[in-house]
Amino acid sequence: MQRPSLLTASADPQEVLFHHFNVLKPSILPTEIPATIELSVLRAPHTIPGTPLPTHVLFVESHLSSAAPLLLPIHSGLYAATFRADFPATESSPLPVILPNTHTLKVPVIAFCVPHPPTLPLLFLFALGLESSPHTELAYRLLPPSVVEEFPNSAAMSAVLARVAELETLVERNEGMWRNVLALGVSDGKVVELVGTVWSVTKEARRIRGRFQGGR
Repeated sequence: MQRPSLLTASADPQEVLFHHFNVLKPSILPTEIPATIELSVLRAPHTIPGTPLPTHVLFVESHLSSAAPLLLPIHSGLYAATFRADFPATESSPLPVILPNTHTLKVPVIAFCVPHPPTLPLLFLFALGLESSPHTELAYRLLPPSVVEEFPNSAAMSAVLARVAELETLVERNEGMWRNVLALGVSDGKVVELVGTVWSVTKEARRIRGRFQGGR
């Protein structure tokens, strides 16, 4: 049974990630990394095909940017099958447990560092195979539709993107996504190729924009 897509155009990838793991996103972000955190389980685990409950929550930060930390659910086995970078949990980490007579899951929280935390939820959704929508949907999350519609003509894609007002914002986001892909060692070749293409197109658009501005 195919897992339904939850990533609508207006959906927050972080909240979608929590829903795919059958838990609610915590309403309050801790200021320091706690040893454990309690998550509300949405539905009885045996009714959800395909994805197990999370074994950990990642407290995601970056040494390269001032982006606010994120909390993201993850299953250690699914992580190991998806990324070449080692999972950061230690043998001393407590085991996840559903608290007696509740719909509450208590899981360990571990520090996790990536180059660009804001794009990690979106990367997890596609690299972990949680979203059933085609990988082209990832492209529409990273580039304007007018740019994606020029695929596979990368020169035309860059030329269109160079005229987009929010280019600098897209440069920061798409470079961050590509740095995350490289840092984690994503094993899905289609995701690696797509994000690499998006970043190449974005870099070229920035070059075109700079050439145009310099010629004024």
